[in-house]
Amino acid sequence: MFAQNIDSLVQLIKIGKEDTNKIKTLNTLTSAYINNGSYDDALHCANQAKALAQQLNFKRGEAIAFNKIGRIYFSKGDYAEAITNQFENLKCAEQLKNKSFTANAYDEIANIYDGQSKFDDAIKYYTQSLELRKQLNDKSGLAQSYNNIGTMYDFSGKYNQALIFYNQSLKLNLEIKNNEDIAKNYANIGIVHQELGEYDKVFEYMQKSISINKQYGYTEGECAGYLNLGDLYYLQKKYKAANEYYDKALKTAKELGHKEYLKVGYFSLANLDSALGDYKSVYHNYKNFVIYRDSLNNEENAKKVLEEQYKYDLEKKEAIAAEESRRQRLVLWLIGIAGVGVTIVALLIYRSLQQNKKAKKIIEIKSKETEEQKHLVEHKQKEIIDSITYAKRLQQAILPSVDEINKYVPDNFLYYKPKDIVAGDFYWMEHLDNTTYIAAADSTGHGVPGAMVSVVCSNALNRAVNEFGLRDTGKILDKTRELVLETFEKSGEEIKDGMDISLCRINAVTNEVQWSGANNQLWYIKKGGAEMIEIKANKQPIGKTDNPQPFTSHTLELQKGDTIYLMTDGYPDQFGGEKGKKFKYKQLEQNLVANCNNELKEQKNILSALFDAWKGDLEQVDDVTIIGVRL
Repeated sequence: MFAQNIDSLVQLIKIGKEDTNKIKTLNTLTSAYINNGSYDDALHCANQAKALAQQLNFKRGEAIAFNKIGRIYFSKGDYAEAITNQFENLKCAEQLKNKSFTANAYDEIANIYDGQSKFDDAIKYYTQSLELRKQLNDKSGLAQSYNNIGTMYDFSGKYNQALIFYNQSLKLNLEIKNNEDIAKNYANIGIVHQELGEYDKVFEYMQKSISINKQYGYTEGECAGYLNLGDLYYLQKKYKAANEYYDKALKTAKELGHKEYLKVGYFSLANLDSALGDYKSVYHNYKNFVIYRDSLNNEENAKKVLEEQYKYDLEKKEAIAAEESRRQRLVLWLIGIAGVGVTIVALLIYRSLQQNKKAKKIIEIKSKETEEQKHLVEHKQKEIIDSITYAKRLQQAILPSVDEINKYVPDNFLYYKPKDIVAGDFYWMEHLDNTTYIAAADSTGHGVPGAMVSVVCSNALNRAVNEFGLRDTGKILDKTRELVLETFEKSGEEIKDGMDISLCRINAVTNEVQWSGANNQLWYIKKGGAEMIEIKANKQPIGKTDNPQPFTSHTLELQKGDTIYLMTDGYPDQFGGEKGKKFKYKQLEQNLVANCNNELKEQKNILSALFDAWKGDLEQVDDVTIIGVRL
């Protein structure tokens, strides 16, 4: 069947014109050769496709050709050439602005880093792929991305995080009935439980995986299952059973020509023989392991991978810098107008909500709903949604722009995820005399009420700094509390609303940092450090409280390369995971420490992916804000 298909494609290429159709046929023929295991023919064909695509400036065909060339080299164990071609694939995909192609390129690059045991780099690219899959609403791709990230955390020994991503992948695969990947999910979850010493769960998940692989003829997955069961029996010192499954795995891997599984299989057998005292077999099996290991991973490959990474990152940064230089700052005097607008619109929304409740009450009382009443409710609901959506635009106008933040704190990330269309959480920034003031704030409530309070609190911060000229962070919070209470007291009613906040003052010249907090702490990690340092906040809000105290100002002598984190409580308070529990601060701290050496933009992507994986199908419980700044 393969031969017949290949012959037909070869004939089409011989008689075809030098056009885009020929490129497509060449790429199809490449796939046929790959499926047939004819890698040399596949490489020759893919190079033809690439050359013709470049000649005709057919970027789509060129991207596909680079992708196939990279995959061929990866299959042959030549990681250096594999990554060179996959970065070329990525460039083409970005030029096409094709999110699906770009996500695939990220996955291919991550696979190569995985093969080099560079797990942090692999997570970086898998996470970028995940973000694009979300935008595309690609459930199959999302499931794969969650699984890939889980695997990297598994390999890194971060088992709880691995389970979060594996279980989210499993949910999606069960939903779309992707049997092959369901089997992989079960196997991966089983492996994590094995690392945790929960052997009963390992049997349960491995049996599910092998059953599906046998049922649908997924031989590669079956081979992996044999290796996993061999490992399980080895850990339990059931050596006879372990040997049986390792032998099955090697036999299957040889039939597949799968070098990675052959490497793992021989290493596993060498360990088993050592435990049995059969040192002659140890030598034989370890020798075979070294042969396959060295063919897949050598110093020249590793060096070339790093060179290609540096080359791509440099070009990417230059492109971003060129693009950003064309942007103009937004007109800042609109902020005040927008703040008033948010308040007015929010009041109108509140009035509309009350009217809508009355309309619904009338409909509930009546035994039969008339079409006129139905249309009235739908119209009211549309008005409310339209008003809230417009309010979102106004609320965004009072927030500092991303360009503004990047200008004064260039190395940063902002993870801002409102629960509703508008939010009680907000972030705030002012820059005066080489000093930047930046804050993450959580106003009382969320949605429309929270947004109304956020306008009052943001305005009070602006006045404390600009009108009253305060520069000490503790005194800024003292004055902000005074102004917020003053605003609410005008109503004549007792209003206990206010905000929690983490406020930082950063001197760009000396790197001196001053910080004050109302209920929300400051976290920071020293450059090259491996632990999170916490500065506790005053246990009082910006608002009405019993026995109010002056806010404490903490001055920190930090160094260039240190990283600070400001946040609200939305992320750690999110329910999710296998048991529907809160994420909690401890797990958030562990994640930030584990990824502290990554670029901040990558830390944001990882936080986003982890939050979505943890939350799963559950409702987001609160607004989420986390700000990271590297000095």
